[in-house]
Amino acid sequence: MRKDELNPIKLSIILFLIAGFSGFILSMVYSITQPKILENERKKEEESLTIIMPEIKTFTKEEDYFLIYNDDEKQNLIGYIFKTEAKGYSGIVKCNIGIDLNRTLTGIVVSSHSETPGLGSRIEEKKKGEKEPYFLAQFKNFAEEQLNFETAKAITGATISSTAVLKCTRQAFEKYNKQRGTPK
Repeated sequence: MRKDELNPIKLSIILFLIAGFSGFILSMVYSITQPKILENERKKEEESLTIIMPEIKTFTKEEDYFLIYNDDEKQNLIGYIFKTEAKGYSGIVKCNIGIDLNRTLTGIVVSSHSETPGLGSRIEEKKKGEKEPYFLAQFKNFAEEQLNFETAKAITGATISSTAVLKCTRQAFEKYNKQRGTPK
């Protein structure tokens, strides 16, 4: 064996050191960026609350829902915003859905999804000049019994993604009914 050749043990040690150093650098970057990522997610979630219920002044966060108030003293409850999720075509579709005390849907924000770009992702698509996604806007002011594709239009070519949003709205009403009781 020539002196200038590296033996497999030496190569393994070098590779191990490089991998260890790379892992250390990645963990440092993660620990530095993680608080900022969590803060941005919290801000995005709070911004979605004002989209869903514009009358919001303050809120109380529970495990999987928010109590929404239109006063700073949290005396005047105006509704709930529920976190829901359902299986879409490519993965889980997560939504925040508002329901007021009249059992009316006030708005929907898709908080995350991994649907196919150009098809299922159209659940969040805004038409030119509009402030909110046209698919989600059609559910505004719906009562629980209106949640079907006879009263709402599914997205052509994305019925599984559309159905996932519909399932999320139904889940929100189920959670609402547990909180407030079912109507008589």
